[in-house]
Amino acid sequence: MDEMLKVWAMTFDRSPQPFGIVEVLVDDSGRPYDAAYRYLNPAMAAVTDHTVEELTGALMYLMWGGDPTWLDHFYEAAFEDRVVQFESLSDMLQQFFRAEAFPVGPGLCGFTLQDVTSWIVPAQRSLDKAGAGLFFYDMRYRQLLLTDSAREQSGVGTNYISLAEFIELTFGATAGDDLLRQMENFLDDQTSLYQEGQLPDGRWLRISLDHTGHSERFAYGFVEDFTRTKQAEQKSEQYVEVIDSLGAENFALYLVDLETNELEVYRRGEDDTANFALISEQEGDYPVAMERYIDTYVVEEDRARVRAEVGPDALWRRLAEGDADFSVGYRRLFGDEEQYVELRIIRLPRPSSKVILAARNVTAEMREQLLQKLALQNALDLAEHASRAKSTFLTNMSHDFRTPMNSISGFASIALDHLNDTDRVRDCLRKIMVSSDHLLSLVNDILDVSRIESGKLSFNEDVVDLAEAAEEVATMFGDKAEASGIDLTVSTSGLSHSRVVTDPLRLSQVLVNTVGNAVKFTPAGGLITVTFSESGEAPRGFGSYVITVSDTGCGMTPEFLDRIFLPFERDGLGYANRTEGTGLGMTITKSLVDLMGGEIQVESTVGRGSTFTITLPLRLASPEEVSREEARSSATDECRRDFTGCKVLVVDDDDLSREILMEILKDYGFTVEEARDGDAAVRKVASVAPFYYDAVLMDMRMPRMDGDEATREIRALDRPDAASLPIIAETADAFEEGQRRAREAGMTALTTKPLNTHALIALLAEHIPEK
Repeated sequence: MDEMLKVWAMTFDRSPQPFGIVEVLVDDSGRPYDAAYRYLNPAMAAVTDHTVEELTGALMYLMWGGDPTWLDHFYEAAFEDRVVQFESLSDMLQQFFRAEAFPVGPGLCGFTLQDVTSWIVPAQRSLDKAGAGLFFYDMRYRQLLLTDSAREQSGVGTNYISLAEFIELTFGATAGDDLLRQMENFLDDQTSLYQEGQLPDGRWLRISLDHTGHSERFAYGFVEDFTRTKQAEQKSEQYVEVIDSLGAENFALYLVDLETNELEVYRRGEDDTANFALISEQEGDYPVAMERYIDTYVVEEDRARVRAEVGPDALWRRLAEGDADFSVGYRRLFGDEEQYVELRIIRLPRPSSKVILAARNVTAEMREQLLQKLALQNALDLAEHASRAKSTFLTNMSHDFRTPMNSISGFASIALDHLNDTDRVRDCLRKIMVSSDHLLSLVNDILDVSRIESGKLSFNEDVVDLAEAAEEVATMFGDKAEASGIDLTVSTSGLSHSRVVTDPLRLSQVLVNTVGNAVKFTPAGGLITVTFSESGEAPRGFGSYVITVSDTGCGMTPEFLDRIFLPFERDGLGYANRTEGTGLGMTITKSLVDLMGGEIQVESTVGRGSTFTITLPLRLASPEEVSREEARSSATDECRRDFTGCKVLVVDDDDLSREILMEILKDYGFTVEEARDGDAAVRKVASVAPFYYDAVLMDMRMPRMDGDEATREIRALDRPDAASLPIIAETADAFEEGQRRAREAGMTALTTKPLNTHALIALLAEHIPEK
């Protein structure tokens, strides 16, 4: 052995090729378990950064561990006299080697090493330039050796790593499963592998692996982080999408480089709109092309402004101020026609000095804006007119309200001064009633307009006899017309079916307003004709009714006819200043007719008179409805019943209202008790025996507790009459909201202030059984 060592030393000590002799150690069964270094030349010892003396005699696997393939191949050479070539990855050195083992003697084999990493150094240099990193793949042990460049590209913190761990750290578990399957196919069919995708951290990575002719065990591949490339592709795709989307609505697109003044045409319009593109191609210079375009196609009045806004210096200034997307509008000549064009300037992302110019025709939009501006101006004019009309209304109301109030106050003073003169007092009281009725009609007009505008006007259908309604109109205005020297004629001869179903109050308002105006504006000696008739065109069960009110009064101007149905309007002839009214009557009439499904038309000539024609589709009343209405009407006639012994609780916070109501009730025989608010009313009802009170008259608005809340408390009392006790709401709130509150609170019925005595007594008679 010593002689052989001397020979080997003399032969191989100076060789740069790593060379060594090992003795393969076997156990009692003849299986190898380790190998001892018997000779190493300095080149072989240097592979592990050790000296020959440090390694000679050492046991290889005891010292290094690692891949058992080496021991298997050493055994084949030492005991089977075979020369073996193989490749292996050194875990400790993180390098790939090609090794050759050959027999030397019994139990001994020699071996040489070749570092195959050197095979791919030229390739790695090229890959470094491309931004990719090289790696080795051990197909037997599924291990990777990453070069520093590959480790940097992949973001993995070590050079030596298992394939499964590498995939988990890069592509993640989901993408990794697919990549692992590709790896298995790569091992089976010797095909190449290519995978790219987005990592969980947002980066984009591609990996390529291919077999090599140098080795059957090892493959080589590269890994590349191409996030920037992918982002650039995405931005390019976005730019294309932007350009495509701009092209859909713009007739021309241009790309301008503000540093070089180069202009590139992306899209041309039709022949008539392609001139700018043609000019730019001829000139090849943006400022010159734009100047020629402005002089040729921009309307003269807009040229100076367009030059100031789209010149290169102006564009640079806007971009420097942070404007990355802005527009310039101007008028352009399309043949002989003037149209509106919007030139949009969009800056490409920095550090690019390029902008996109997108031109589109906005003529239709501008015309729409002009129409909207005109509509807004008209609305403003209308609002200003309404404001002036409302101011006039307030001025008129100051007069119209004070007139009846002055009458009420004056005649009340006269009555107090002549208490012993019964006839004088009676005359004063009658005139006070007339003035109060007029004042109430003014208030009702204002409330009706408010209800109509808010959509809260309620309709209550009942059977109405149109012949009787016509008779009521004749009675209502007959005396006044006669006193004024006016001939008033009311005719119902054109009616075939006089009983209809509609809201009697609303129908009465329509008639009172139209006939009242005719009486008001017709001078002495004039003629007023009111006719009720039916036309033959109506659906089954309905009638088409026409009410015509004609007069020979002052008439109206065409200008006023255009405004007659607007709120607060009065004619401009001066007659309105000599008459009473709010200027709301025709507004209310038109709204009521519309809500009833009809229409109203007016014809008028100044000095000759006016004719109002009202057409209403009304449902015909059935015999059953007529019978029920007749029975109810007879019950609501002035009640002669004696209410002696009936107890009523009057609840109202206003002392005068409470006193008036109590006096009226006492006249009919009622025993009356009072409460000043809802809280006191609840206590009173709770303190007396069940069925003590026959009815409660409850004001809706009171301090401490409102009427609806008090009603709920009374209904909730634990007593047998709590649910059946008639509670009648009395309210000055004429709006539907107040009526709804009364119903929801559980009130039995509702009457409005000012009170109609006969209607109130009839209501009490309906809900209080006779004793």
